[in-house]
Amino acid sequence: MKCQRGRMGGKRGARVWCLCNPMLLAVAVIDMGLRLKQGDGMEAVSPSALEDDPSCGVCREVFDEPLVLSCVCCGCSFCSACLLRHWEQNGSQECPLCDRTSHTICAEHDRRLTLFCLEDLRPICPACPGSASHSGHRVYPLKEATHDCKEELKNALIPVQENLNLFQKAKLNCDQMAEHIKGQAMHAETQIQEEFEKLHQFLREEEEARLAILKEEEEQKSEMIKEKIGGMDGEISYISDSIRAIKQEMRSEDIAFLQNYRATIKRTWSTLKDPEVVSGALIDVAKHLGNLKYNIWEKMREVVRYTPVTVDPNTAASCFLVSDDLTVVQCCKERFDLPDNLERFDISAEMLGSEGFGSGRHSWEVDVRDNTYWVIGVAKDSINRKGKHVLTPAEGFWTIRLRNGEYKACSAPWTSLNMTREPEVIRVTLDMDRAKVTFHDPRVRTPLYTFTDILSPRVLPYFCTACKLYPITVLPRRLSVTPENYHG
Repeated sequence: MKCQRGRMGGKRGARVWCLCNPMLLAVAVIDMGLRLKQGDGMEAVSPSALEDDPSCGVCREVFDEPLVLSCVCCGCSFCSACLLRHWEQNGSQECPLCDRTSHTICAEHDRRLTLFCLEDLRPICPACPGSASHSGHRVYPLKEATHDCKEELKNALIPVQENLNLFQKAKLNCDQMAEHIKGQAMHAETQIQEEFEKLHQFLREEEEARLAILKEEEEQKSEMIKEKIGGMDGEISYISDSIRAIKQEMRSEDIAFLQNYRATIKRTWSTLKDPEVVSGALIDVAKHLGNLKYNIWEKMREVVRYTPVTVDPNTAASCFLVSDDLTVVQCCKERFDLPDNLERFDISAEMLGSEGFGSGRHSWEVDVRDNTYWVIGVAKDSINRKGKHVLTPAEGFWTIRLRNGEYKACSAPWTSLNMTREPEVIRVTLDMDRAKVTFHDPRVRTPLYTFTDILSPRVLPYFCTACKLYPITVLPRRLSVTPENYHG
């Protein structure tokens, strides 16, 4: 049966057979004296298919009995003999140029796959809808199905691409965190070394001072003893001379002895006194060594600062500059390149304290003088650090603030604070056992405001400032070292 579509002259004017039909393929194979299984997926070439390149992909000569591999969707063209010889030699039915294997023949009905089953989501041949495996299934043409499936896949790729973007962004943030961790570690290491060097210097100076005091006492008391020894040497020499003279007189003749007796006996009277007892001549070891470590520790209060609350730089928004000792917070015009970690506030100029409180009574003071925009108080440790916040107790914030010259407690609704004068320092007193927090101006006895509804198992100190001229500072507290007395 000749193909009605394809007839053209090759080098030898041979006829072109349509090989997309298994029966015609067998005829063509017999015609060329070769044997090949049915269903090889070849199709005779129309003249228009060879206009661009009339040469075989294997022998590179003008086609002799040309065939095109349209069934494998690659469209490569070959001489029939060249293609069949290549397949026989390699034992496969792949395109010699692009290695694509034919998969377009229905294994069940041995017909080309021209339809698409919507239920099974796979290509089928025209005979499949009548079979039991696809009975009642919705089908439509393969070309339309390809277009629709590609569009569907394109839409399905959108959330996948978005997910990929999220992971790439998260990885970039993790890379940034890794670099930030290195910087944090290096900076913290430098600060630790500097702080310990200050302590070492203090201890060295204290050691030198105490050794100098010991040396001075040693010299003073050694000189005193030397003087005492010198005086005693004179006394010993005088007494020894007197004893020798008396003994000499005692060996004299009776008359001579008695004649000098009065002068001799007087010499014994002048030697009858005891040596002066030296008091406090020894080194006061107890003064130098008694409670030495405690005394040094107590003196360290002059160089050691204790702050009841410090800020946590890992929570600070990227507009903040924080001092090395974590007590001074300055809002800046520029934003620093910081990792977007889960703990960090990302929009507002906010940060939290480094240590939370779940029980007991705690107090700290914040210097706010000259600062024109601040919020101070406590917040739930579980608050979301991302996005804008409504500073009310219902949202987990118990604070007071200064903004646009107005002092208010961030209650619901907000409450104006009665100020007799602008505060320089705000004292925060937190009593978790009574679920309240009170704000004071230390110069005024009456509280500025008290919240009595802290409904949270744990809260953290909260700080916010948008003033770019002046910082806020958590003030140190004077240390009191008092040993406990025991009375048995």
